[in-house]
Amino acid sequence: MKIGIVGFGREGAIAFDYWSKKSNAISVYDKDSNVKLPEGCISRLGLNYKELLIEDSRTLDLVIQSPGVAIWDIEEEIQAPITTSTKEFFDICPCPIIGVTGTKGKGTTATLIHDILKRAGKDVHLVGNIGTPALSILLKLTKDSLVVYELSSFQLYNLPKSPQIAVCLLVTEDHLDWHQDLEQYHNSKGNIFKYQNTSDTAIWFTENPISTKLHSLSKASTQIPYGSNGIVSVNSDGFFTYNADTICHTSETKLPGEHNQQNICAAIAATWNLASKNIIAESIKDFTGLPFHIETIATHSGITFINDSFATNPTATRVAIESMKSPTTLLIGGVDRGLHLEPFVFAIQNSQFIKSVIVYGEERERIQKILLEKSIPCTIVSGDFVEIFKTALSKTSPSSVILFSPGAPSFDMFKDYQERGLAFNALVAKYTQGLL
Repeated sequence: MKIGIVGFGREGAIAFDYWSKKSNAISVYDKDSNVKLPEGCISRLGLNYKELLIEDSRTLDLVIQSPGVAIWDIEEEIQAPITTSTKEFFDICPCPIIGVTGTKGKGTTATLIHDILKRAGKDVHLVGNIGTPALSILLKLTKDSLVVYELSSFQLYNLPKSPQIAVCLLVTEDHLDWHQDLEQYHNSKGNIFKYQNTSDTAIWFTENPISTKLHSLSKASTQIPYGSNGIVSVNSDGFFTYNADTICHTSETKLPGEHNQQNICAAIAATWNLASKNIIAESIKDFTGLPFHIETIATHSGITFINDSFATNPTATRVAIESMKSPTTLLIGGVDRGLHLEPFVFAIQNSQFIKSVIVYGEERERIQKILLEKSIPCTIVSGDFVEIFKTALSKTSPSSVILFSPGAPSFDMFKDYQERGLAFNALVAKYTQGLL
């Protein structure tokens, strides 16, 4: 077969390994003309990669779309069948899949689900953005395995299958630089429910109207809402509950904030019929969360440093702001994707703890403008990351917090949120060592 792989990041490389083993002739299409390609593939790189794909599609037998690359704008011009690694995995996977999606919290929720099931002795595998690329584990799976799949809107877009257990968390606005519009983004999320059958399970967040609306696409006979008035909730005494069953108290978890209580409720719903109540409770108590997710890095000279580099949209930053319980300096900024900034603006207005706001990056002037319109003072920094960090230090008094929660992607200064998060940690380390 003649196969074209569109996008050669982590998923594209795994796709090449998977399909090249079948003696296929593979071409790679990517806008980065400097991307390093494996020996034996045909290079179709550069800013005109979509034009090359359209031209070549007349002779290609299959096009494989990587999740990070949008080609919905040229789909009608591509003359070869289009598939994805996610679809291939769903087609071949021999065991049940627990899929988790949402704008915020899917990594934390998917990882907690995995931890609960692993503690319960299950042969469970975590895949997706937060785990291993799915195709790389296919040979390890049996019918008795379980897969926890963190599913982004990119992976769900045009996916004609749904997981046996589908979990939809909070859905707001995101990825409008990839999707045609908000409707397409929501429709992509809806695919997690759309193709379920009556033997499946649908789990959704009752306090989010989008999640609630999307779950109605499911034909699943087992429906488990979580949140206010849900089957899984936090009761008035602060206990996680499943119907009449009390699991553990919210004070026993190491995860901060109400949003993490919501994530825990979703994980309880997904694992209730697969693990004992005691195991679920033990996992909730022991789980410490993920790196760069409202992560406390250090406390030095009375200042606590919190790294939330994973916050790549305004809703994520809003969640971080709402988690603060001490006077806080907020660092925010990055690439301008044209998203509405109101979620974190309103959170700043409503918080009694945000004392200073530092704005930086490509969208610093847009953020500054909307903050000033709401009479929120801020300091704009146009220098490098060291200057941004030093400015935050100068604005922060002892017994306070520096919250690094950018609310935007990092591509104006860093490769990704992980590189950005590591850079913040490195500056914190220098400061604590007296080197800054």
